[in-house]
Amino acid sequence: MKKLFAIFAALLLSGNIFAHEGHDHDGPVKVQAPKGGMIKMLDDSYLEVVNKGKTFNIYLYDKDLKPIDAKTFAITAKVQKPRGKTMEDVKLEAKDLNLEGSFDAKGIHRYTLILNVKSPKEEHADMVKFTIEPKK
Repeated sequence: MKKLFAIFAALLLSGNIFAHEGHDHDGPVKVQAPKGGMIKMLDDSYLEVVNKGKTFNIYLYDKDLKPIDAKTFAITAKVQKPRGKTMEDVKLEAKDLNLEGSFDAKGIHRYTLILNVKSPKEEHADMVKFTIEPKK
């Protein structure tokens, strides 16, 4: 019985020797945010939010991380405070290729930025949430 167990254990362990390590071809691709912010994938593009104090900037990229003019998308923003059930609208202002918004956190340590994003290529809007921790 011990001999059979030893053979079985050796067979199980030998399979790991030939396993291909270091690559995960089917795993999700991790994307580095070009501006150093937080990035999330939409249907056919990426959305990045960069927070600086009371302001945040929204950048859009195609699947190859090439900038897209954010003004071509219909984007609305709301903020929800921790433990709050109500949301406050945030006005977005068009800049070069990005949109800029501001929110005074008034001493709270974080809030949720909720963006509704409609691509000109899509029929529906995507809702994307970012947890923002204001830097002092």
